[in-house]
Amino acid sequence: MPVKRIHYYERRGLLAPPRRSEAGYRLYGAEEVARLEFVKRAKLLGLTLEEIRELVSLAADCNEGELVPRLEEVLTEKLRETERKIAELSAFRNNLLYYRRRAEELRGEMPAEITCEDVSFCGCLEAVTEGGEML
Repeated sequence: MPVKRIHYYERRGLLAPPRRSEAGYRLYGAEEVARLEFVKRAKLLGLTLEEIRELVSLAADCNEGELVPRLEEVLTEKLRETERKIAELSAFRNNLLYYRRRAEELRGEMPAEITCEDVSFCGCLEAVTEGGEML
């Protein structure tokens, strides 16, 4: 993990200020390394820094009775959000497929009233989307 990111996590309260060597270097122990691994894994799951901070706080207080249920809540919400995004992307994909088929159908058959000679900007997108129900 880049040093800048570790310093950022310190500033955001995800890591306690570390001990310092006599020369002023930060000294990280096993606890800090474990916490950084937790943060890294949580980021991979799409958790926000605020959600991670809450979970880190619960874990630091050894509050497993609250930590696991809260983690389940956060992951359930991430799953709902992901499923919603998948549905949106699927609808977007269907629109793209539909209009690509319309473009293929128009290849070589562009309506005369929508040619580059008649307008100041290419009318090909208008021709593809005109009369289509999708979008």
